[in-house]
Amino acid sequence: MYLVTIQVPIYVHGGERLLATDWRRSLILLRDSFDGRFGRIQVVAPSLDARGSNVDQSLEPMRDSDEIELYPSFRIDKSLPDFWRQDVRVWYRDIAALIPTADVVHGGFCDVYRPLDYIGFLSALRADKPTVFVQDTDQVQQEVELNRGAPLPRRMLGRSYAEIYERCVRFGVKHASLSLLKGRALHARYGAYAKNAHNFHDTSYFAEEVVKKASLDQRIHTLLSEPRPMRLVYCGRLDKRKGVDQSIEAIARARAAGARVTFDIIGDGPERAALERQAAGLELGQAVRFLGRRLYGPGLLADLASYDGLLFTPLAEDTPRMIFDGYAAGLPLLAYGIEYVREREAEDGAARSVPVRDTAALGELLCSLDRDRNQLAKLAVRAHEAAHYHSADAWYRRRAEWTYEAAAKYRHMR
Repeated sequence: MYLVTIQVPIYVHGGERLLATDWRRSLILLRDSFDGRFGRIQVVAPSLDARGSNVDQSLEPMRDSDEIELYPSFRIDKSLPDFWRQDVRVWYRDIAALIPTADVVHGGFCDVYRPLDYIGFLSALRADKPTVFVQDTDQVQQEVELNRGAPLPRRMLGRSYAEIYERCVRFGVKHASLSLLKGRALHARYGAYAKNAHNFHDTSYFAEEVVKKASLDQRIHTLLSEPRPMRLVYCGRLDKRKGVDQSIEAIARARAAGARVTFDIIGDGPERAALERQAAGLELGQAVRFLGRRLYGPGLLADLASYDGLLFTPLAEDTPRMIFDGYAAGLPLLAYGIEYVREREAEDGAARSVPVRDTAALGELLCSLDRDRNQLAKLAVRAHEAAHYHSADAWYRRRAEWTYEAAAKYRHMR
């Protein structure tokens, strides 16, 4: 068995156990990549009631035929004191029941306050199991960026959080059989401490789902030959650190300067109402539309292919799969220059960035691309080329081979 210990909740409704659509697809990709080598995939995660939760993604059930077993643990919507008084014992108990039959245990470190996946990782070390340790965002850097300019107590708390976080991850990559680190920033921070680290971009689309070249050429033709607006899109969670309000402001600036550009927002979250008020206050009308949440899958990728670019303005370090979903739809990345975006700009040649929080510079970039749309067309071709290299088929095949090798080496050394 391959046991996954994870923070992402399992939603419960009656007798059904449901997952966010992108997470469900990731598990199916993982299962298929192993080709039955480890048997069924087991997932232990905290639980939430699907009816009473503010779910910002579409949910899907996991069927028995999927060969993926879900084990919902304690309710994660209770208080932090409740977690340390009682829920942590439930979590340890649920993990302890599954680890003895596991061939490999998947863990990581996501949260200092509720270190669920780290507890799973440490439990696996104590049980002498091969481990896979996964980190997909430089959260130490994220803490620094989110707290820049904050009051001193908040900055001190953030610094303490980051120090604990970094020490725990250093320990994790040092002792893991295999470490999967997403992007050069994480390798720069932790690579020297890891005994078996690989770069891994956790994409979710198949190579066959990448937009066909003929469709991309047709879209580019209309972009260059018709007096239509550049159609930009964001697809993801609507919370403050994603900075979608910055995108809306940049759109307003660009349009005020004469740029022909529109912006659609796919997704939901706690900031949606505030963002809708912002767009209304800027009198953007149908130039900015809120389309709500969508099921992740081929239909969403096909819809994304009708746009011309992905607009992404995070306020702190982030590594969303949305970037690669944009590539699969032939969308270049127009974004704030966080470290991961600059990496994509350098490695894929399919992105253009401006300094973080500089809506004036972003507005001017959009104006420049509207004046010379050949720039955007060239970026779209590069995004399409990068999509095939970054397809989930390729990444999960690499991941499976690394896992087989690490598990075999671990057992040989025992």
